[in-house]
Amino acid sequence: MAIEVQRESLDTKSQHVSVSFADKDNVQYLAGSAKPFPTEDVTLLRLEEGKAFALGVVRSFADPLPDDESIDIAIAFAAGVTPNISISGLCAGDAMGFLYEGSVVTGGTAITALNKNRNSLVTSQSAALSNPTVTTLGTPILSQILIGGQGKKAGGGEIGSSDLILKPLTTYLFRLTNINGTAHAAEIVLEWYE
Repeated sequence: MAIEVQRESLDTKSQHVSVSFADKDNVQYLAGSAKPFPTEDVTLLRLEEGKAFALGVVRSFADPLPDDESIDIAIAFAAGVTPNISISGLCAGDAMGFLYEGSVVTGGTAITALNKNRNSLVTSQSAALSNPTVTTLGTPILSQILIGGQGKKAGGGEIGSSDLILKPLTTYLFRLTNINGTAHAAEIVLEWYE
């Protein structure tokens, strides 16, 4: 049998504390076998809180990424923000994916991060640029091969990484380079929570 906690008891000072939680109707219950303490994946929790974001750059089939050219995304986060970020990249031909830390960039086109909870007004504490001029690559953190096949009959390749936790006040450069010999559709998508 679940025990409901009356609201007045929340203001009572007590020597002993029992774990309780509020359900979706804001009714407070003691955690126990009849009402086990609810748990939720942190990624879903951040999404519900409005703290999950995404951005990306796409080179479509109508505007493919030329051979030996790159999609670059530079991103940095505010002081105290250590985002848990995942990377995905795709190219319709062979390509290489790279991540650099401590990059120096200028120019480019500002990208606004999308809040993945469309009911939330929270904005990301990030600043991102697509295809900036890269003065210094920085320290290589990751490199991955996208096997997509050669030439006009390429089948496409994809990369994805497990989550990384990035440093605040540090510029990161995410790069996808087409090495196929032919122009192909390509993209980089970044997803994170703060």
